[in-house]
Amino acid sequence: MSEVMTIGEPMVNLIADSDQTYVEARTLPTQMAGAEFNVAIGVNRQGHSVSYVTTLGEDWQGDMIIDYMNTIDIDTSNIRRTAKAATGSQLKVVLPDGDPKVIYFRAGSAASKTTPDIVDGIDFDGLKILHVTGVFAALAPNTYETESKLIDEAKAHGALVTFDPNPRPTLWHSEEEMILATNKLAAKSDVFMPGLSEGQLFSGRQDARDIADFYLDMGVKKVIIKLGADGSALFERDENGERVETVVPSFVVDVVDTVGAGDGFASGAITALLEGLDSEHLLERANAVGAIQVTSVSDSEGLPTRLELERFINETPRKEVSL
Repeated sequence: MSEVMTIGEPMVNLIADSDQTYVEARTLPTQMAGAEFNVAIGVNRQGHSVSYVTTLGEDWQGDMIIDYMNTIDIDTSNIRRTAKAATGSQLKVVLPDGDPKVIYFRAGSAASKTTPDIVDGIDFDGLKILHVTGVFAALAPNTYETESKLIDEAKAHGALVTFDPNPRPTLWHSEEEMILATNKLAAKSDVFMPGLSEGQLFSGRQDARDIADFYLDMGVKKVIIKLGADGSALFERDENGERVETVVPSFVVDVVDTVGAGDGFASGAITALLEGLDSEHLLERANAVGAIQVTSVSDSEGLPTRLELERFINETPRKEVSL
């Protein structure tokens, strides 16, 4: 079994060569996308083993994703294939300000057909971390049930669970349903990683410390809050039950494409947890991977190797950050 496992919807990412409209695009370079897929790639590039759980269609998109995973040694043994639904894809135009326009082709996708029984065939021996997001959970009631069951089984086998809420409001019937469902998953997790605005949405609280207390009181061991481009903060409780906080600034970079920054951050945090780094160095690494990712026009192509990451941390100036 790999050190890390994730479950999600990997997609083929078609990137238009025009920064104006899709219609003006003459070519569509093909890359890979999907929040959990980005995290898996980031973990892999930092030298750790990772496996992926999902369902793909028996189509060229599914073949491309499987081939890519096999090429970079992401374990595909827990991926199902189906002829009854297509693999999801997306079309993206990156605008001059770094914010992309994206059209998704994922309604009724193969991944959305994943059912809880997929968990029954998984070997959890040796698994150290399960990473999940709110994206896969939002696809359908059956994917929410699948993710919840996977969390339970991974924890029963001693794995740590990291959770990035990564909200997709359009995939839920209502905001209230999304908040309730997300907090149920958060309560099962060991490490919860929202952005500040996400934490405000899901907790109903505004201050980062109050948000952290909301989830620490649920039993979450570490709450890591992303503070936008400025940095991040980690909150946990000491042996006396007192809240302890660590705040670390991010890095000065030129932003090209903001997509994938949070996924890069998660991959940095996960590998830091695997390696037993302290809170300050965990946030430093997570901030660095996120900062590197936004300098690349893609969802995951900019994610660094271990050597590239070390060089970036040593050579790149820092910002200032405070709560």
